[in-house]
Amino acid sequence: MKLILIFLFGIASSFTFAQKVQQKNDYLISYSVKQDIGALFGYKHRSGKIAIEAQFSSINTDTLYNMGIVLKDWQWVGIDIKEKVILIPFIYDNGPDYVEEGLFRFVENVKIGFADLDGNKIIPAQYSFATFFKEGLADYYIGGDRIYENGKSRKQNSADGTLSEGDVHWTWGGNITENGYLNQFGQRFKEVGEFKNGRREALTVDGNKVWLDKAGKIIKRQ
Repeated sequence: MKLILIFLFGIASSFTFAQKVQQKNDYLISYSVKQDIGALFGYKHRSGKIAIEAQFSSINTDTLYNMGIVLKDWQWVGIDIKEKVILIPFIYDNGPDYVEEGLFRFVENVKIGFADLDGNKIIPAQYSFATFFKEGLADYYIGGDRIYENGKSRKQNSADGTLSEGDVHWTWGGNITENGYLNQFGQRFKEVGEFKNGRREALTVDGNKVWLDKAGKIIKRQ
């Protein structure tokens, strides 16, 4: 069974969720209101008229075009300019997931998918776990659970209360029914090879041999 990278929670994320520059008239700008215990953030129009009242204890998007990532009621969420919740980002390093190769992970019904900076859900949430994209591919897992340093799963630790999940390492393991590699087009692969001359060989879940470019796109079928 393939073992994924170990993750560490408990490090405050300094990542700023920045959207693509867009030539649009309809966007909002963040503002803050000082409080005794810190500041609250909201959004206003360029004219200065308040669009979303200051209520967020933190934000990762200064200029809100299609989606902004905000900390609302102690949960990170993606909202649109009308304050509607679009998605819930996957939490990595105690903050919203990093954007890698234009996509970041989001969570829906306890499954992981991938979205772009505008909040479009590019790959539906259907995986028990997935890593971020690197060279066009992400590792995906169906089934399984977090396995902590004490050898217990998340469910086991929650049941006996022996472990706080905030500051510990974990790997993905347990009862994994399927795992492999995923490209940004939602295509799955059982195996992938090393890059040679700007491409690499891969085997699809259907058993077909293909060639992939550095973006993970199929460029040739064998």
